[in-house]
Amino acid sequence: MPFKAAWRVVDRRWQSDYICPMATLPPLAVTGIGSVPYRDAQEAVAQILKHIPEIPFWPQLVRLGFREEMVAQGAGGLPGLKVDLEARQVVVDPDVSRELALAQFYETLWAGGLEPFGLSLEEAQGFHTLMSRITEGGNGSIALKGQVVGPVTFAGMVKDRTGKPILYDRELTQAVSQGLARKGAWQAEQFRQAGREAVVFFDEPILTGFGSAFLPVSREEAATMLTETIEAARESGPLYVGVHCCGNTDWALLLEAPIDILSFDSYGFFDHLLLYDKALTGFFQRGGYLAWGLVPTGEELAQETGDSLWQRFVSQVERLAKLGPGPAAILGHSLLTPACGLGYLSPEAATRALRLLSELSHRARQWLSDL
Repeated sequence: MPFKAAWRVVDRRWQSDYICPMATLPPLAVTGIGSVPYRDAQEAVAQILKHIPEIPFWPQLVRLGFREEMVAQGAGGLPGLKVDLEARQVVVDPDVSRELALAQFYETLWAGGLEPFGLSLEEAQGFHTLMSRITEGGNGSIALKGQVVGPVTFAGMVKDRTGKPILYDRELTQAVSQGLARKGAWQAEQFRQAGREAVVFFDEPILTGFGSAFLPVSREEAATMLTETIEAARESGPLYVGVHCCGNTDWALLLEAPIDILSFDSYGFFDHLLLYDKALTGFFQRGGYLAWGLVPTGEELAQETGDSLWQRFVSQVERLAKLGPGPAAILGHSLLTPACGLGYLSPEAATRALRLLSELSHRARQWLSDL
């Protein structure tokens, strides 16, 4: 059976109207999470386009400094905040009037433009380099993938004037949710203008502490922040919205959110995700995608091979299929990624991770074609 036809063979019980009325993402395509260890934006983009041609992501060059990290990149355009490069943190600016900052922020929001929430060259060299390559006819990508720090993570890491996370400040977290949504929408608009489908992940690593003293926020509050952000991001045009969490969490919280893609570390936490069978069932029934973090981004990478990672993936898909959807239905709504960002690997190890993902994608597509 030809590949393009094969991936459409699914268990009819698991079909439903898809969340986003757009063309379907290519099954088993590879994309990335965000951070990379390369210091040169041209080199980073070249490696990404070479190994991830269908859904390339723009790289966060975290080794260039704090400005390229996700929390700092999330701060631009948000009210009353200051990026402290020396202390490597984002804080509420003590020299700015809160009331005036919020008033100006909402005036900008109501004006409707997305440009105030764009990424500058100084804070996101990888974004601008990737877009230049794409608009110059850089490759035949189907979609482009961007990333924004998630609202719960951002509010949990930004401190107010007393050193307390702004997560406790509902008025400010509402503004944060709206601002981060526009930052995602701005990226999506750039992707669509380049003639590509738009994919944007909101990165929520702080949710690995959900339910502990390290994240004293209720499930309802976290769900509200995510939902408000996702819904606001979609207001400016069609896009696939994903959430990435690189550890264990309350997976039902994310699976039941209005997302299209759940990005998770399948290398380390597949068994935990599998416990949420009812939420997974509902997610598949509405057409959700799983972005499998197949390739580890820690010390384990050195011990793994393409064969060992492939065997792990096959076993995981077969176990998931026991919940109801057949392997074809699962593979047809799967993407492949690293387990987390690549920024703390060596450049050589990061390149190997990208190469392994490309290899795994080819093998998975052959499996799908054979079903």
